[in-house]
Amino acid sequence: MLPHGWGDFWVQFAVFWTFYAGYELSAHLASGARPTAFANGERVMSVERSLHLFIEPAIQRWTLHDAPAAFLWLANNTYFTCQFAISFGFMLWTYAMANHAFYFVRNTILLIDFIGLGGYFTVPTAPPRMFPGFVDTLHTQPISMQSSLVQALGNPYAAMPSLHSAYAIVLGVTGVVVFRHPAVRALWTIYPAIVVYAIVATGNHFVLDALGGLAVAGIALVASLAIARGRFPRRGAAPVGFLVPRPAATTR
Repeated sequence: MLPHGWGDFWVQFAVFWTFYAGYELSAHLASGARPTAFANGERVMSVERSLHLFIEPAIQRWTLHDAPAAFLWLANNTYFTCQFAISFGFMLWTYAMANHAFYFVRNTILLIDFIGLGGYFTVPTAPPRMFPGFVDTLHTQPISMQSSLVQALGNPYAAMPSLHSAYAIVLGVTGVVVFRHPAVRALWTIYPAIVVYAIVATGNHFVLDALGGLAVAGIALVASLAIARGRFPRRGAAPVGFLVPRPAATTR
Protein backbone atom coordinates (compact mmCIF):
# COMPACT_ATOMS: atom_id res chain seq x y z
CA MET A 1 0.00 0.00 0.00
CA LEU A 2 3.03 2.31 0.45
CA PRO A 3 5.18 1.99 -2.69
CA HIS A 4 8.13 3.86 -1.20
CA GLY A 5 7.65 3.13 2.48
CA TRP A 6 6.50 5.25 5.39
CA GLY A 7 9.33 7.76 5.00
CA ASP A 8 8.25 8.96 1.58
CA PHE A 9 4.58 8.86 2.60
CA TRP A 10 5.13 11.22 5.53
CA VAL A 11 7.31 13.51 3.40
CA GLN A 12 4.52 13.80 0.81
CA PHE A 13 1.95 14.23 3.58
CA ALA A 14 3.96 17.05 5.15
CA VAL A 15 4.64 18.78 1.83
CA PHE A 16 1.03 18.71 0.72
CA TRP A 17 -0.63 19.66 3.99
CA THR A 18 1.93 22.30 4.95
CA PHE A 19 1.41 23.98 1.62
CA TYR A 20 -2.38 23.61 1.80
CA ALA A 21 -2.53 25.09 5.31
CA GLY A 22 -0.42 28.02 4.12
CA TYR A 23 -2.69 28.43 1.11
CA GLU A 24 -5.83 28.56 3.28
CA LEU A 25 -4.31 31.19 5.56
CA SER A 26 -3.05 33.21 2.58
CA ALA A 27 -6.45 32.99 0.90
CA HIS A 28 -8.01 34.44 4.04
CA LEU A 29 -5.53 37.34 3.95
CA ALA A 30 -6.39 37.86 0.28
CA SER A 31 -10.05 38.46 1.04
CA GLY A 32 -9.74 42.06 -0.17
CA ALA A 33 -12.05 44.97 0.35
CA ARG A 34 -15.78 44.29 0.27
CA PRO A 35 -16.62 47.09 -2.21
CA THR A 36 -13.99 45.84 -4.67
CA ALA A 37 -15.22 42.24 -4.41
CA PHE A 38 -18.84 43.27 -5.05
CA ALA A 39 -17.82 45.52 -7.95
CA ASN A 40 -15.95 42.60 -9.52
CA GLY A 41 -18.96 40.36 -9.00
CA GLU A 42 -21.12 42.90 -10.82
CA ARG A 43 -18.59 42.94 -13.66
CA VAL A 44 -18.73 39.14 -13.93
CA MET A 45 -22.52 39.27 -14.25
CA SER A 46 -22.28 42.07 -16.83
CA VAL A 47 -19.83 40.06 -18.95
CA GLU A 48 -22.02 36.97 -18.68
CA ARG A 49 -25.08 38.91 -19.82
CA SER A 50 -23.18 40.21 -22.83
CA LEU A 51 -22.10 36.64 -23.67
CA HIS A 52 -25.56 35.16 -22.90
CA LEU A 53 -24.03 33.06 -20.11
CA PHE A 54 -26.04 34.50 -17.21
CA ILE A 55 -27.91 31.26 -16.52
CA GLU A 56 -27.22 30.92 -12.77
CA PRO A 57 -30.65 32.20 -11.62
CA ALA A 58 -32.43 29.77 -13.95
CA ILE A 59 -30.31 26.85 -12.71
CA GLN A 60 -31.07 27.75 -9.10
CA ARG A 61 -34.81 28.09 -9.75
CA TRP A 62 -34.90 24.73 -11.51
CA THR A 63 -32.93 23.04 -8.73
CA LEU A 64 -35.03 24.53 -5.93
CA HIS A 65 -38.51 24.34 -7.44
CA ASP A 66 -38.73 22.04 -10.47
CA ALA A 67 -36.06 19.36 -10.19
CA PRO A 68 -36.40 16.21 -8.05
CA ALA A 69 -35.10 16.71 -4.50
CA ALA A 70 -32.13 14.49 -5.34
CA PHE A 71 -30.61 17.28 -7.45
CA LEU A 72 -30.49 19.73 -4.53
CA TRP A 73 -29.08 16.99 -2.30
CA LEU A 74 -26.44 16.24 -4.95
CA ALA A 75 -25.49 19.90 -5.32
CA ASN A 76 -25.21 20.59 -1.58
CA ASN A 77 -23.23 17.45 -0.78
CA THR A 78 -20.97 17.69 -3.81
CA TYR A 79 -19.95 21.27 -3.05
CA PHE A 80 -18.14 20.42 0.19
CA THR A 81 -17.12 16.81 -0.39
CA CYS A 82 -15.58 17.36 -3.84
CA GLN A 83 -12.97 19.83 -2.63
CA PHE A 84 -11.98 17.97 0.52
CA ALA A 85 -13.09 14.35 0.98
CA ILE A 86 -13.09 13.37 -2.71
CA SER A 87 -9.97 15.31 -3.71
CA PHE A 88 -7.83 14.25 -0.77
CA GLY A 89 -9.19 10.70 -0.89
CA PHE A 90 -8.26 10.54 -4.56
CA MET A 91 -4.76 11.79 -3.74
CA LEU A 92 -4.33 9.04 -1.13
CA TRP A 93 -5.65 6.38 -3.50
CA THR A 94 -3.35 7.58 -6.28
CA TYR A 95 -0.33 7.50 -3.97
CA ALA A 96 -1.04 3.92 -2.90
CA MET A 97 -2.47 2.35 -6.04
CA ALA A 98 -1.14 4.42 -8.97
CA ASN A 99 1.99 5.97 -7.52
CA HIS A 100 3.48 6.75 -10.92
CA ALA A 101 0.66 9.31 -11.40
CA PHE A 102 0.67 10.76 -7.87
CA TYR A 103 3.52 13.24 -8.30
CA PHE A 104 1.99 14.64 -11.48
CA VAL A 105 -1.37 15.15 -9.73
CA ARG A 106 0.33 16.65 -6.67
CA ASN A 107 2.30 19.14 -8.77
CA THR A 108 -0.80 20.12 -10.73
CA ILE A 109 -2.91 20.70 -7.61
CA LEU A 110 -0.18 22.82 -5.99
CA LEU A 111 0.20 24.88 -9.16
CA ILE A 112 -3.57 25.41 -9.27
CA ASP A 113 -3.48 26.71 -5.71
CA PHE A 114 -0.61 29.09 -6.53
CA ILE A 115 -2.43 30.50 -9.56
CA GLY A 116 -5.75 30.69 -7.72
CA LEU A 117 -4.18 32.55 -4.83
CA GLY A 118 -2.80 35.12 -7.26
CA GLY A 119 -6.29 35.57 -8.66
CA TYR A 120 -7.77 36.10 -5.20
CA PHE A 121 -5.19 38.77 -4.41
CA THR A 122 -5.64 40.65 -7.67
CA VAL A 123 -9.35 40.11 -8.42
CA PRO A 124 -11.34 39.47 -5.20
CA THR A 125 -14.83 38.56 -6.36
CA ALA A 126 -18.04 38.13 -4.38
CA PRO A 127 -19.98 34.91 -5.15
CA PRO A 128 -23.58 34.89 -6.47
CA ARG A 129 -25.08 34.03 -3.06
CA MET A 130 -24.12 37.52 -1.83
CA PHE A 131 -26.24 39.25 -4.49
CA PRO A 132 -30.02 39.80 -4.57
CA GLY A 133 -31.92 37.15 -6.48
CA PHE A 134 -29.68 34.27 -5.43
CA VAL A 135 -30.11 31.72 -2.67
CA ASP A 136 -27.43 30.22 -0.46
CA THR A 137 -28.66 26.62 -0.56
CA LEU A 138 -26.05 25.53 2.01
CA HIS A 139 -27.35 27.73 4.83
CA THR A 140 -29.36 24.85 6.34
CA GLN A 141 -26.52 22.33 6.12
CA PRO A 142 -24.43 21.22 9.15
CA ILE A 143 -21.43 22.88 7.49
CA SER A 144 -22.29 26.10 5.69
CA MET A 145 -20.53 29.22 4.51
CA GLN A 146 -21.74 30.89 7.73
CA SER A 147 -20.21 28.31 10.07
CA SER A 148 -17.48 29.61 12.38
CA LEU A 149 -14.80 27.29 10.95
CA VAL A 150 -15.43 28.29 7.34
CA GLN A 151 -15.56 31.98 8.21
CA ALA A 152 -12.34 31.72 10.26
CA LEU A 153 -10.30 30.01 7.53
CA GLY A 154 -12.09 30.68 4.25
CA ASN A 155 -11.97 33.61 1.89
CA PRO A 156 -15.51 34.94 1.31
CA TYR A 157 -14.44 36.62 -1.95
CA ALA A 158 -12.69 33.68 -3.63
CA ALA A 159 -15.14 33.16 -6.46
CA MET A 160 -12.81 33.87 -9.41
CA PRO A 161 -11.34 31.51 -10.47
CA SER A 162 -13.24 28.49 -9.18
CA LEU A 163 -10.73 26.02 -7.79
CA HIS A 164 -13.57 23.54 -7.30
CA SER A 165 -13.84 23.26 -11.08
CA ALA A 166 -10.04 23.29 -11.53
CA TYR A 167 -9.55 20.41 -9.05
CA ALA A 168 -12.44 18.50 -10.64
CA ILE A 169 -10.92 18.73 -14.12
CA VAL A 170 -7.54 17.45 -12.91
CA LEU A 171 -9.12 14.58 -10.99
CA GLY A 172 -11.41 13.76 -13.90
CA VAL A 173 -8.56 13.63 -16.42
CA THR A 174 -6.38 11.54 -14.10
CA GLY A 175 -9.24 9.22 -13.18
CA VAL A 176 -10.02 8.51 -16.84
CA VAL A 177 -6.36 7.67 -17.48
CA VAL A 178 -5.47 5.56 -14.43
CA PHE A 179 -8.69 3.57 -13.97
CA ARG A 180 -9.45 0.66 -16.28
CA HIS A 181 -13.08 -0.24 -15.61
CA PRO A 182 -15.30 1.46 -18.23
CA ALA A 183 -18.00 2.42 -15.71
CA VAL A 184 -15.49 4.03 -13.37
CA ARG A 185 -13.86 5.90 -16.23
CA ALA A 186 -17.29 7.10 -17.39
CA LEU A 187 -17.98 8.42 -13.88
CA TRP A 188 -14.72 10.38 -13.84
CA THR A 189 -15.57 11.72 -17.30
CA ILE A 190 -18.75 13.39 -16.01
CA TYR A 191 -17.33 14.29 -12.59
CA PRO A 192 -16.23 17.83 -13.62
CA ALA A 193 -19.72 18.54 -14.99
CA ILE A 194 -21.29 17.41 -11.70
CA VAL A 195 -18.99 19.72 -9.75
CA VAL A 196 -19.71 22.70 -12.03
CA TYR A 197 -23.44 22.08 -11.61
CA ALA A 198 -22.99 21.96 -7.82
CA ILE A 199 -21.01 25.20 -7.52
CA VAL A 200 -23.54 27.07 -9.66
CA ALA A 201 -26.71 25.54 -8.18
CA THR A 202 -25.58 26.29 -4.61
CA GLY A 203 -24.96 29.95 -5.46
CA ASN A 204 -21.24 29.84 -4.77
CA HIS A 205 -19.83 30.46 -8.24
CA PHE A 206 -20.75 32.04 -11.54
CA VAL A 207 -20.38 30.15 -14.82
CA LEU A 208 -17.51 32.50 -15.67
CA ASP A 209 -15.77 31.44 -12.44
CA ALA A 210 -15.96 27.83 -13.62
CA LEU A 211 -14.48 28.80 -16.98
CA GLY A 212 -11.70 30.60 -15.11
CA GLY A 213 -11.07 27.37 -13.20
CA LEU A 214 -10.89 25.51 -16.51
CA ALA A 215 -8.22 27.94 -17.72
CA VAL A 216 -6.26 27.57 -14.47
CA ALA A 217 -6.42 23.77 -14.71
CA GLY A 218 -5.21 23.91 -18.30
CA ILE A 219 -2.24 26.10 -17.41
CA ALA A 220 -1.35 23.88 -14.43
CA LEU A 221 -1.63 20.69 -16.49
CA VAL A 222 0.64 22.05 -19.22
CA ALA A 223 3.18 23.22 -16.62
CA SER A 224 3.09 19.85 -14.85
CA LEU A 225 3.65 18.05 -18.14
CA ALA A 226 6.68 20.27 -18.75
CA ILE A 227 7.99 19.42 -15.27
CA ALA A 228 7.36 15.72 -15.88
CA ARG A 229 9.22 15.80 -19.18
CA GLY A 230 12.17 17.31 -17.37
CA ARG A 231 12.06 14.56 -14.77
CA PHE A 232 11.51 11.79 -17.33
CA PRO A 233 13.39 12.91 -20.47
CA ARG A 234 13.35 9.42 -21.98
CA ARG A 235 9.56 9.50 -22.08
CA GLY A 236 9.44 12.65 -24.15
CA ALA A 237 7.84 10.82 -27.07
CA ALA A 238 4.80 10.02 -24.90
CA PRO A 239 3.85 13.22 -23.04
CA VAL A 240 1.40 11.43 -20.72
CA GLY A 241 3.14 8.05 -20.75
CA PHE A 242 4.00 8.29 -17.07
CA LEU A 243 0.25 8.40 -16.31
CA VAL A 244 -0.51 5.07 -17.98
CA PRO A 245 -0.97 2.24 -15.41
CA ARG A 246 1.91 -0.20 -15.23
CA PRO A 247 1.29 -3.93 -14.74
CA ALA A 248 2.60 -3.75 -11.17
CA ALA A 249 0.14 -1.00 -10.29
CA THR A 250 -3.12 -2.62 -11.31
CA THR A 251 -6.12 -0.37 -10.71
CA ARG A 252 -9.53 -1.53 -9.70
